[in-house]
Amino acid sequence: MTRTVIVGTGIAGMTTAETLRSRGHIAPITVIGDEPGLPYRRTSLSKDIAGIVVDDDSFELRPAAHWADRDIEIRSGTAVADIDADRRSIGCDDGTRLDYDILVLATGGRSRSVDTIDAEVPTLRTRADAIGIHRLLHSADRLTVLGGGLIGLEVAASAARAGLDVWVVEAADRLMGRVVPAEVSALLLDLHRDRGVTVLTDTAVGRALPDRVTFADGTERTGAVISAVGTAPRTDLARRAGLDVTPAGVTVDACLRTSVSGIYAVGDVAAVPHAITSEPAALDHWMAATEQGAAVAATIVADLAGEPSEAHVAVPLAWTVQHGVNLQLAGWPGTGDRIEVDGDPDAHDATVWARHGDLVVGAVTIGRPAQGRRCRDQIREVVTKDRESRIAV
Repeated sequence: MTRTVIVGTGIAGMTTAETLRSRGHIAPITVIGDEPGLPYRRTSLSKDIAGIVVDDDSFELRPAAHWADRDIEIRSGTAVADIDADRRSIGCDDGTRLDYDILVLATGGRSRSVDTIDAEVPTLRTRADAIGIHRLLHSADRLTVLGGGLIGLEVAASAARAGLDVWVVEAADRLMGRVVPAEVSALLLDLHRDRGVTVLTDTAVGRALPDRVTFADGTERTGAVISAVGTAPRTDLARRAGLDVTPAGVTVDACLRTSVSGIYAVGDVAAVPHAITSEPAALDHWMAATEQGAAVAATIVADLAGEPSEAHVAVPLAWTVQHGVNLQLAGWPGTGDRIEVDGDPDAHDATVWARHGDLVVGAVTIGRPAQGRRCRDQIREVVTKDRESRIAV
């Protein structure tokens, strides 16, 4: 009987397992994860890190009975050490080996390391990280957040609301510069400064330690420090197994197959074909991971039946709440060359559309949470038609 092994207990891996069952896949499914405990909602960790309690069961994806009822075996607290793609087996850090017929890599990402930031500076990636940072924020009165991306700004907003004196230090010239238009970066800057957060852009760090930051100009700020300078896909396991890997992740086709037969990849570790450029691209967001888990399950079922599988058109959707303002990011709003605004951004009631040439490539909704999915669906329709027209030519 066909055995499916999924490496990674995040939302991508668990959605894969659930969807396989819902599609009638009755063969054994084992999901292996290196974190202890049941799978949990990772994306919620940063939303209100100072206020939430993350060490209870409210963060779990599903209760244990849910997985048991579907005959999905979860081996938590176990790391996969190697993949033997020729023999179709994996080795675990406890010395055991497990044979597979289908292998799905959902290993996620890790916090990016930077030479100028000490390895002991806290980062936010796991539940254990969140518990540590939550406690830190309740014992500190000053906080420096390194990185003005989505997670860094969410942590800063929560810490400021808890009464800390917060600085955000960003090396680039604007906040969330990779993912939003300059006009939205400016809105975020004003939003944080209006709430008492000191924001430094174009600012280089000479050395960061857990209790102080020394800037490149020699000045220093003491107090708690958190690093939020981005994530990197966990591709070491795939690379050692001989899979094609790029800086964006494990290379997959539009059906989420890797370069090695019988092995698939989903979530933050997968470099999927960009819906516009077709180049391998990372989509490190919760919604993308969920949709890829469902899509790869459909691919696996089709492959096992010898039937054609449907290409997955990956268009990201992410959301954030900062100082009470909800932003939904659909598509690739940071890649446009011009914007169109519907509404009043200053009143936190607007949709900012990003265009590249005549093509709508992204949108940011401000104070309009219900419109995020609609914008994403519209962008998916537009880019799908554009891709089909280019293929036809």
